[in-house]
Amino acid sequence: MKGILLLLVLFISPATFAQFTNESEVGIAAANGNTKTQTYTFKQLNDYKWETNVLSFKGRYLNAKANGLETARYIMGGLRYEKIVSSRLSFFIGETLEKDKFVNIDKRLIFDLGGKYSFIDTEMSKWFAELGYRYMHEDRLDDTSAFSNYGRVYSEWEQKWNTSFSTKYWAEYLPNITENKDWQFNTEFSLSAMLNSTFSMKSGILVRYDHFPAPGILNKTDTLFSTALVAKF
Repeated sequence: MKGILLLLVLFISPATFAQFTNESEVGIAAANGNTKTQTYTFKQLNDYKWETNVLSFKGRYLNAKANGLETARYIMGGLRYEKIVSSRLSFFIGETLEKDKFVNIDKRLIFDLGGKYSFIDTEMSKWFAELGYRYMHEDRLDDTSAFSNYGRVYSEWEQKWNTSFSTKYWAEYLPNITENKDWQFNTEFSLSAMLNSTFSMKSGILVRYDHFPAPGILNKTDTLFSTALVAKF
């Protein structure tokens, strides 16, 4: 499974790419005085589309400090290949790497395989769902490891209310196939207001829930409120 998508990149000439899209998101928050806090967030999304193929990259970084002490650090990067078979249906394969120091995860490798179906795809409204399989391998900071097999259900809805304001909501449910008490749920709701044809301001709340977290982790729910500048082209 490792390196599948890297091989695709090596064997496909960049000259064949018909379309490239970029979405970069940067958020910074700082408070000084009796309490000193700094929070930095960065998110990157890229799609290469040619004929009936889509190669996607995603990345995310979060770092937070309070009075000089680090309180959060999350790193994620992934590649995904999607094959479009009709105007509504496509199939995908993907691999993701995560690191999350404060939930005892030194390295988490995720392999995804599944299908995507688009219910609505217009200029103002988009709604699609994905159904698939996920294999997850965790190396933890306490020198233990875990291997898990999950089902995956994902849905995303985006609505443009006018030329300058839009909303997006997505939800993901991951039931463990072999361990009933282990399941995860992730969701995010966001609002975007365009500043011009390239830049917009985005505010959102991301919630990640792990019903059976790594040993030593007491809180099952992580939330992130963010405001960021987004560049799309």
